[in-house]
Parts: sequence; C-alpha cells; structure tokens
Amino acid sequence: MPRWTITALTIPGRETYLRQLLESLDTQDIPGGGRIVIVFNRSIRDDLVGVERSIQTWSQRWPVDVFFNNGDPTIGGGRNYQLNLAKSPLICFVDDDCTVHGDLFPTLEETLRRVPAGLVGARSFRGNTDELFKPRDTTPHLKANEFRFQPVQGMLGASYTHLLHDVGGFNPRRKFWGEWTELNLRLWRSGYPTGHVMHGGYLRHWENAPDSPTRNMEGRAQHVLWGLICTALEYDAVDMNQATETFWRLVQERYLAYSFGDELSNQELLRAVLGLVPELSNAWAEITRFREEVRRHPFDFKPFQPIKEEDLAKVLPFARRHLRKYRWDTWPQKTFARSLGAAFSRFFHKENHKETKGTPPKVAPQER
Repeated sequence: MPRWTITALTIPGRETYLRQLLESLDTQDIPGGGRIVIVFNRSIRDDLVGVERSIQTWSQRWPVDVFFNNGDPTIGGGRNYQLNLAKSPLICFVDDDCTVHGDLFPTLEETLRRVPAGLVGARSFRGNTDELFKPRDTTPHLKANEFRFQPVQGMLGASYTHLLHDVGGFNPRRKFWGEWTELNLRLWRSGYPTGHVMHGGYLRHWENAPDSPTRNMEGRAQHVLWGLICTALEYDAVDMNQATETFWRLVQERYLAYSFGDELSNQELLRAVLGLVPELSNAWAEITRFREEVRRHPFDFKPFQPIKEEDLAKVLPFARRHLRKYRWDTWPQKTFARSLGAAFSRFFHKENHKETKGTPPKVAPQER
C-alpha cells in the first residue's frame, strides 16, 4: 500500500488546471509511494468511466482514481469524502489550481517526522512569480527554525489519516466556507499544532481557474455568515471578552466587509441572518452536541486567538506524546527511530538557514 494519498477536489470546467497539477505530481519523488484521488464535487452527466480514463492518462507515474460526490457536494462534504477514500497512513489535500515543485513530499515527510504538528502546509507562490501567496506574513504566527506555527488555510495540507478521523474530520456545517479554519482550531484545541514548513518544496497557485466557490460563488455572503454564526455558537464565542476579542474584531473588520462589500448595512445583515434562521433551527441539536464535545478539549483556544509562546510550550509536549501512535502506524519503529535521528541531525545543522532560502525560480507558462 502506498504511504501517501494525494487528493484534489475539483468541478467540471477546471480540467486544464487539474491536468497541470497531475503532470506536476509526475515530477515528484513520493517517499513510500503515492496514490492520487480526484473527487468531482458536482454532479455530471457525462460518461463517468470515460472521464476517469481520460484523467488517468494525465499521470504517467502514479495511479489515479476518480470519484464523483453526489451525496453531499458541499465543500465540507467533499472534504470528508476525500478523507474517507484515503487508505494510506498519510494524506495530502492539494487544491486543483496549484502545481507542485521541488522536493515537496520529502520535505513534508521529514517535517511530519521531526515537528510535533498535526497538519503541515507548504509555501505557495502567486503564479509565475516569486511573490509569496501563503502563508501571509500578516497572519499571526510563531517561528521555530524553518517551521511557522499558524493555521493552514487550504492550498495544501498534509497530515496523518487516522489523526484526522480521530478528531472528527471536517465539520459538516462548514458547507462552503471555513472548513479549514474550523479544522485548524479543533486540532489546536485537541493538542495538535498546525503550521507551514518554510523551506524545500513549494506550490504555485494559478488564480485564473474558473468558477471558484471560494471566490465568486453566488450567495457567498450567506455562506460566510453561516460559518461565523456556527463558530460563535460551537466554540462559546458569543460573548465578547479578552479571549474572543480577535474573533469579533475580524468579523467586523474583515469577514463581513469581505462578504457583503458595498451592500453591507444593518438592514442587509439582519435580512441575511433572518434568512438563516430555518437552517439554524434544523442544525441546533447538532450544534449543541458539538459544543459539549469541544468543551472537553484539553486546550481552550478560541476562534482566531493568536497563539503565544506560553501556549506553544504547553501544547508541544502533549503533541509529542500523542503523535507517537500515528508515527508508529506510518513508519516501522526501527526505521522511524533511525530516520528521526538523521532528521534531527539535518535540522540542527540548518538553524542558520534563512527563511528566504529556496525562493523558487520563475517558470515560463509553457513549463507549467
């Protein structure tokens, strides 16, 4: 069985970008082998077997399976479908409008071996430039050598398959917005930090892919508002206090303005909230159950709460202990111990390695 499942969520109309991704994966060395899983997150009427066979020809190196999510084709539903299709100990979610470059998977695997993190992201650059797209420097973070502890907001997220199952997968109430934000929060509260490796392999993000549900979906404002309401209710962030101050500030300054634009007004906001009341009523029992569940988490981080040094000092020992079982499932113990020693040796020799090292060269469009 391959050690890695590399999975992308896509929809019809983005095949050109998906093909670029698969062709870039052919350039990758994947430790322990890889299997590519493509999930179409929208019903299509075409010959499904023909669609799969066509996509399989785009990769000359790795086996490719194609699935069609007709059950719950929301983004949250699609993410859980991807997770449930993974049979390997390691899983890597990657967006269909990205390409992968450099020694990405060896970098991710070495990071998972040596850093006590539950979810690892990689640098992404804007198109054919050396402009860093994610992680953004404006996002609160803590640096530890070449790892940056902070939320991993999509693009690419690598983790242990069983760990994601054990923490509950993706929240089904994050239908079209916020599924990665909520999963990051739940991982931190469960004792598994998240962050980006800032050296080695990287992504390029090609922003012109059509029909993006995260950028130009009709009704986007209500989807964002729904995610914010669920977050406040599920994580006891309804009241404004010192712990929830960041959440409410971002709601006011970023997310509402970002979603409603020039149409933001008290009247429009109230109308949008009232439109969500029936859905909120239907989901109330699950929200209440989930709120009781998260109250039992070992760490009480609030939504968007900046992580401080003292917080990290408390979480890391917990993560080191509890990640052992996932690492032992992934790598045989003798091999793991030998590789971990080598990884630590390489890591400590890189302490003076600057974050800017490894800035990728520009790639001509025909080389994508």
